[in-house]
Amino acid sequence: MLSIATFNLCNLGADAPPARLAQLGAIVARDLSGPDILAVQEIVAETPPSPDGWVPANLAYRALSAAVASAGGPHYEFREVPPRAHRDGGMAGANIRVGLLFNPLRVNFPDQGHAGPEDSTGIRLNAGRPSLTLNPGRIAPLHPAFAGDCRHHWMPSRKTLAAEFELRGQRLFVIVCHFKSMRSLTRREEDYAKKQRHAQAEIVHCFAADLLACDPRAAIVVLGDLNDVPGSKTLKLLKGDLFHNLLEDLPRGRGYTRRHGGRPQALDHILISPALRLGATAHIPHVNSDAAPGKPEPASDHDPVLAILPAWADLEPA
Repeated sequence: MLSIATFNLCNLGADAPPARLAQLGAIVARDLSGPDILAVQEIVAETPPSPDGWVPANLAYRALSAAVASAGGPHYEFREVPPRAHRDGGMAGANIRVGLLFNPLRVNFPDQGHAGPEDSTGIRLNAGRPSLTLNPGRIAPLHPAFAGDCRHHWMPSRKTLAAEFELRGQRLFVIVCHFKSMRSLTRREEDYAKKQRHAQAEIVHCFAADLLACDPRAAIVVLGDLNDVPGSKTLKLLKGDLFHNLLEDLPRGRGYTRRHGGRPQALDHILISPALRLGATAHIPHVNSDAAPGKPEPASDHDPVLAILPAWADLEPA
């Protein structure tokens, strides 16, 4: 059995107030029971870039990991591909990105290569099974849907991260997404953003579908803040006929992950390949969206989503 979660941390940096870090640590350790793998969005690094122009967020990951451990959770390690300064959209100067934390006592991370912000990971066959050419690596970071394109009125957006884990000879592919925001000032901007999300969804689906074409039994999880709701064109393009959205299995009215104007929305999702479907369940602790008015303030404007994947134990060794 494997546990994996996604959590938009609402612009979390290493300089976050200790009380907020403690809240987040408690949510991960207690409400999510310290998942084996934690995909995060909106990790911030405001520090000056390195000489090569990259902006790593090591301090932010270490601060979060320490907060989780202090709350009784695992001692997480982390992986990311740092962005170039001011190239990935989001809050001005924050250089937000997606990343992965994982429990090294539960899963192994076979690092492969040293991916930069503009390097695209690919798929290669290893003993007849797919693996990543860069681990971790970004998926098509220079495509206009992610890099931005003035002809389509698309802005630079967070890049998608692909990673490969191992546990007792079994392999798991994890694809972390944070699609273009829904925030728009005009109806026209809203339409541009929607079309950009559609293009991003198509790119990610094609990459995941290629993994399945190499191995129909491949264990794949696509998750993150998709900035769109179940039934939307974005989700339909991302799912295709190959993947299942675990939020669709939740009781009616319980599958939301944030509130907008007081109304619940489901923007954070976990999609799985057929090999992981048997017995898979999702849980959303509404620790932030249902927080009582007043203090303390919610630790994030999103709820996390947790998936339990019993079929992981039944997969054939890679």
